[in-house]
Amino acid sequence: MKRVNNLKNSKWLSSALASALLVTAAAGSVSAASASGGVKTSANNNKSAVSAVSKVKEGTVTWTVNGAPVTFSTIDSSGYKLYSMSQVAAGLGATFMQGANGIELKDSKGLHKIQLKTGSKSYLVDGTQATFTVAPVVYKGKTYVELSKLVNGLGGELQVNPNAILSAARPTGEYGGLHWTADGSLIANKEDAETAQIFKFSTTQGNYGIFSTDERAADFTVSPDQRWGAFSDDKGLLNLIDLSNGVIKPLGTDSSVKTDLTWSLDGTKIYFIQGDKQEKIAQIAVETGTVTEVLADKVENKSELRISADEKMAVYIVNITGVAKNDADSTEDSLTVDYSKAGEQVFKLELGNKEAKPVALTTTPDNKLYPEILADGIVFLSADPDGNTLNTLKWVKADATIADITLDIEVNWSAKVGNGLLVAGLAADGSTRIYSITVAGATTELYRTSQDVSEVAASIDGSTLAIISEGKILVIQNTTALQLTK
Repeated sequence: MKRVNNLKNSKWLSSALASALLVTAAAGSVSAASASGGVKTSANNNKSAVSAVSKVKEGTVTWTVNGAPVTFSTIDSSGYKLYSMSQVAAGLGATFMQGANGIELKDSKGLHKIQLKTGSKSYLVDGTQATFTVAPVVYKGKTYVELSKLVNGLGGELQVNPNAILSAARPTGEYGGLHWTADGSLIANKEDAETAQIFKFSTTQGNYGIFSTDERAADFTVSPDQRWGAFSDDKGLLNLIDLSNGVIKPLGTDSSVKTDLTWSLDGTKIYFIQGDKQEKIAQIAVETGTVTEVLADKVENKSELRISADEKMAVYIVNITGVAKNDADSTEDSLTVDYSKAGEQVFKLELGNKEAKPVALTTTPDNKLYPEILADGIVFLSADPDGNTLNTLKWVKADATIADITLDIEVNWSAKVGNGLLVAGLAADGSTRIYSITVAGATTELYRTSQDVSEVAASIDGSTLAIISEGKILVIQNTTALQLTK
């Protein structure tokens, strides 16, 4: 069965982008000044210029810049609202200087440059010719420009409803592989990039950067303290990646196939499924790289390994295939395959006891996903392989009885967070809903949307969620979503 990783039918109302801010015609207009000076107000100035200046409509507009409110001085010119260049530059952290060839502005990272002249619609952005709708003007000693052209040219982004400016525009593209880090940042892969691009985002818009371009680190398992990621490379070697700086270092020299990496709660060991046929369970010491065999029962197709907090129990899924049978002569015509016991089954294993044998917790033919070990039992997602019944959460109690966990959604994903569960799925109205479920069974709705959701990740304390919605990254806190990419 194809793994149920995508959550369907979800929507996020993203902020629209502003390209130019058109306003109603003002009471007057401003005369264009020369590149070297402002509008003259001496007695020698002609009457028309004085008249134009006297009709200027001044004002102020407040925007949030990188989340903080900033008030800008404005004037109306030729039906457009122009903004104080110096104030906008200061808000973005940009610098500017007046030279013989006009004004030059640079963004705070030195990545973008604008060259303009007051009175001229033509200007340069990173050396490329561009055109203002209304030429920059000088009024009362200040240069005023189109806000959108200035912000976009310096690599920023404008949003409306509500008015917001980002000093660094949100990146575009399709993202996946969400991981939280110890400092509250998010790491995600740009999945439509031609080469590996792994980004690190803060939980505020416009604050991001390339974290790594090493394609080996495109998928990793995060340690409980969210400081490290672990992954197996194409040679079977385990590696650790420091989630604060992206530095990768090898862990041990064992080159056997390793899948389903699972950290111990104290971060000292990493458990994994081992072997070409996923027939073993082993662990590696993070300090020394020493590999220790945990289980070698020759049962193939193990997956979804989980380790209890006290490391006394392992839970995993085995995909049991058909059993071949034939007659005593082993003729080809007599060969048959018995599929009566085929399917995915949940097993548990007592750790620390060499005599312990794996115990099957289930026998039903449904597909099973996302097993989790909780204080009062083991929970897993049950999915009908034929799609005739809805996905449900099943709870294996201490006495080995199995009960349904009743929810108003068809669950498509679940994960342990803290001592409880985080679940997501589809409601009858087609919306995707995300719930937290405590050990006591109390359910709280954390978020709902009607756009596609493919991934959900929780911060270390479970207070903040991140989701991938139609390829975009959103951070959700107190049911409010903030879109980090576009």
